[in-house]
Amino acid sequence: MAYDRERIGRITGQIERYLKDLDLFSPDDPSLPGDRIRFYALSMVLFSLLDSLIDLGSEIVAAHDLGMPATYRQTFALLAQGGFIGEETLRTMSVLVSYRNRLAHEYGEITPADLVALLSYRGEIRTFVEKMKEIVREDKTR
Repeated sequence: MAYDRERIGRITGQIERYLKDLDLFSPDDPSLPGDRIRFYALSMVLFSLLDSLIDLGSEIVAAHDLGMPATYRQTFALLAQGGFIGEETLRTMSVLVSYRNRLAHEYGEITPADLVALLSYRGEIRTFVEKMKEIVREDKTR
């Protein structure tokens, strides 16, 4: 299967936009716990970002016929098994999938501290996205 470069471009564009939106929020912002609008806005940006990361991983899994993931976490396990990401990245992505699922299904249980913790993963997210873009760029046969 070939890469859907147009879809990957849309996904990476969304991720870059969400990362820029995250720059509007500081982990040191004392208003976050009391400002429900900022709390919900940050929650939505993070949820959308994490969903897009899963979409990006799924595109690489599909293009390389690595298998059919039964869970979002398994998407990243397949990338690791295929040699596209290392164990540390797999652990990070597993943590992010857990947060994504909490944002989606246990929204009332998310705290400002959870959101601040997620903000600390910006660097790892950027590294993952750049790695996936590099994989697509270097694969001239697809």
